[in-house]
Amino acid sequence: MFTPYLYGGKTKTGIDCSSFIKNIFDSYKISLPRISYHQAKKGFFVPKKQIGKGDLLFFATGTSRKINHVGMVIHVSPRNVFFIHASTSNGVTISQLYQKYWSHRFIMARRILYYS
Repeated sequence: MFTPYLYGGKTKTGIDCSSFIKNIFDSYKISLPRISYHQAKKGFFVPKKQIGKGDLLFFATGTSRKINHVGMVIHVSPRNVFFIHASTSNGVTISQLYQKYWSHRFIMARRILYYS
């Protein structure tokens, strides 16, 4: 089922990026703020070369460098980092961090989940 992007949306009929990530974490009983800018203050900073599965990636897609988009890493390969997110043009989709569009808008990665 295709889930379209909807600013402020919280359900399968329409969802935005931060609600999508919040819903994933809520399903595991992990509380995150509703807004991507606030989500970016949780967990710990992860250097780009140490990004791993489950890390959150934060972007500034507007004209300012303020965080306004978030996605979650689902796979790391030697050449790219794949993340799932709710995009305005494609709804819930998978993108690659080292695509020109995302690479230029990347701000930081944060780790909320820890594996032992």
